[in-house]
Amino acid sequence: MEYQAGTGPSTLSKSAVIDSLARELDLPFDQVERVFDEETCKIEATARILTFVGVIVASRVRAELRQQKAATERDH
Repeated sequence: MEYQAGTGPSTLSKSAVIDSLARELDLPFDQVERVFDEETCKIEATARILTFVGVIVASRVRAELRQQKAATERDH
């Protein structure tokens, strides 16, 4: 499955989207991939139209990992 990036008309592979998020959030690829896969499963299970699943998943992953990172930084 290809995922649409929210920044332009081209589509990116799953690994390219995950890599981009990992660099943006300064987190390991594996951690971002795990959250990305979880969110993809949640959304695809209930989505009626799959066209923008990648955009929605990327947005949710970004928000979730930013929250986790902020909580970790507060605790240290």
